[in-house]
Amino acid sequence: MSQPYRKYLCKTCGLIYDEAEGDPDSGLAPGTRFEDIPDDWYCPLCLVSKSDFILYEEKPRDAQAASDAPVPKSKVGGKDAIVIVGSGYAGWTLAEKIRLQNPDAKISLITACDGAVYPKPALSMALSQNRAAEDLVEYSAAEKAKALDMGVKTRTKVMSINPARKRLMTTTGTIEYDKLVLAMGASPIKPQLVGDAASDVMTINDLSAYKKFRATLEGKRHITLIGGGLIAVELAEDLASKNYEVTLLVRGGHLMRNILPGLVADRLSNLLAKNKINVQYDVDVEQINHAAQGVELKFDDGETMQTDLVIAAIGLKPNIGLAKKAGLQVKQGIMVNAQMQTSDADIYALGDCVEFEGEVQAYLEPIRRQAAVIADHLCGKYAAFELKPALIKTKTPSLAIISCPPLKKDAQQGGWTKIEAHQGQGLEVSYLVNNELKGFVLSGELVTQAAHKYQGLAG
Repeated sequence: MSQPYRKYLCKTCGLIYDEAEGDPDSGLAPGTRFEDIPDDWYCPLCLVSKSDFILYEEKPRDAQAASDAPVPKSKVGGKDAIVIVGSGYAGWTLAEKIRLQNPDAKISLITACDGAVYPKPALSMALSQNRAAEDLVEYSAAEKAKALDMGVKTRTKVMSINPARKRLMTTTGTIEYDKLVLAMGASPIKPQLVGDAASDVMTINDLSAYKKFRATLEGKRHITLIGGGLIAVELAEDLASKNYEVTLLVRGGHLMRNILPGLVADRLSNLLAKNKINVQYDVDVEQINHAAQGVELKFDDGETMQTDLVIAAIGLKPNIGLAKKAGLQVKQGIMVNAQMQTSDADIYALGDCVEFEGEVQAYLEPIRRQAAVIADHLCGKYAAFELKPALIKTKTPSLAIISCPPLKKDAQQGGWTKIEAHQGQGLEVSYLVNNELKGFVLSGELVTQAAHKYQGLAG
């Protein structure tokens, strides 16, 4: 009797590899056993290696119990301590990389939330995977801190930084540091709306917001998403998979305009429509008011629409307030050099909150490399962060897409060029600058060529 098919979970992004389904986008046919996958295979969503997957057991986890677990008694901070502010992917990844290199380093982490470790990219596909908020939690802050032999202080907000005295002023007291790392992340941009239901518009950017969203879905049928970017489209598909009626309100003329050329965006839009996702373009919501059932949206042209729930997904804004207050150099994000140091050499920053060479890259792959640079530098090794175009896998079942948008410095010098179209949904579009490849988008069956094409990018 053959062994039942199993599922494996990517510890980084939460993607689930189901042996029964395989991963056709990566060339793995349905029925491919995990042990038979080549060792050079990588997660199609976040690009980590096969070794970063673990056997997935569909057992609910009590997230509340995990978050209430006793916090280790280890001292937090100190004159010889590395203190990390922020418990997202960036903060915990850095702690892991420092501990791997220096077993004796005194590491502490401070976070305003409960510090639970979970794969944030999974938030926009958790509905289709039947995963509640509790199922996404991998470790509590206490469990993770114990495993890394480090101090952690949860539900503590850092109010200000005194770089001269190397002290943090927090809601639970003063904390000293030797080296400080800001992993502050980014916050959802909220649309400027008026009306008595404006405060009811939801955003989903962390586990607590996702938990509230799941509770709010109870009894709802029609969900409206404001936004046409990556997260808005992924959430629309996720909701549609559970037979919710979904309307996507896009301010511009095509989907994912920051990462997709119009040719691919139009193809995706047509497929979303076939999956009964109503996409409306060039619309601008001005008001939202309570109605007899649900809420009523009013557009800038005077038209109205009723819906049960409104979710805004119009982008993220780097959290720079704390750094700015401390006198650190900021622009769109916290400015860092190639060693990820801010304008204060003893304060580093990484993740969604940082800006390097004019770019803010809110993706997992550059965050991993940023964390490696900081860990090396703190351990006395030479390291430098290299700015590269990000490889982005969209979680859109209607159409497999892998995009690699050009860096800002190249974005105005060239343009998208259609290379070839294949039968079905396969499409390859390249971004060329003086005939050099600076970015690309692959869709349909062509996404299997992404790794090879990425290696061919001109520096």
